[in-house]
Amino acid sequence: MHLRHWILLVLTQSLWAASYLGMKVAGQEMPVGVVVFLRYGMASMLLLSVAPWNGLPRLERRDWLLVVGLGALNFTLAPTLQITSLKYTQAIDVSILIALEPMLTVLLATLALRERPTRSTIWALAAGSLGMLVLSGVGFSGEVATAPNRLFGNVLFTASLLCEASVTVAGGRLAGRYPASHSVLAMKAAGFIAAAVFFSPVILSTNFVEISWRGWAAVAFLAVLPSVVCYTLWYRVIKVVPVNHVALSLFVQPIVGTAIGYTLLGETIGYETVLGALLVCASLAWWQVRALRTAHTATVIPQGIP
Repeated sequence: MHLRHWILLVLTQSLWAASYLGMKVAGQEMPVGVVVFLRYGMASMLLLSVAPWNGLPRLERRDWLLVVGLGALNFTLAPTLQITSLKYTQAIDVSILIALEPMLTVLLATLALRERPTRSTIWALAAGSLGMLVLSGVGFSGEVATAPNRLFGNVLFTASLLCEASVTVAGGRLAGRYPASHSVLAMKAAGFIAAAVFFSPVILSTNFVEISWRGWAAVAFLAVLPSVVCYTLWYRVIKVVPVNHVALSLFVQPIVGTAIGYTLLGETIGYETVLGALLVCASLAWWQVRALRTAHTATVIPQGIP
């Protein structure tokens, strides 16, 4: 593995960690549905602008329904849950919880194959779930323990990870049949259309002129860097990088996300944050070491994408 691949992985994970800042700011400036609508509308337009070089999606008729479903799940429901969760919890928390996604992906892939999950996966997810509760302040005295909103936000974000994991598992059919650029464009466009339909009442009632420059800047950042640039870099790197190295890069998000949340958002780092982060990240590290011994886990490449 070349140094440039590590640099691209670290850059990609860092930008995805920064997306929590963008989602938090955008969610403060406009309704959640409008954020999702604008983000994936801009991203779809940007991807369409390079279609003369990458080509337009040419999918078989039987795959279009799958694309629409996965697009709505990954680019409408998942971001809606994530942006909503950040109204109740910290960007630091969600940047740590992203470490649960690879384990959730493998668990769902195993269940989809009607196989029994390995003990290491079950134990790692149990430890990670305990870490989520600790991170949320459950069992701690004081203000953290008496504020249920943080736990609610973290549960919402974890639910969004289940959506993304489901798309990774179900999208394996598309990955094997079409270029990544075609599948991504089709799914993002489907997510944009689904958001336009589902959130049409709030979109039509929004005065876009009143949105501040901070809101527009946050949405533009989310549309261009995490939604387009990061996806492009990600799919290029995972073609040549071993799966275990990709999983290791996921540890960048808790580090960068914590730094951004603490310095730019003024979020707090208490005992519950440290202990919860240790449990979540240790569960991923232990599971990854165990997973290297089983060949079937290498067939799924979890994205860790917000």
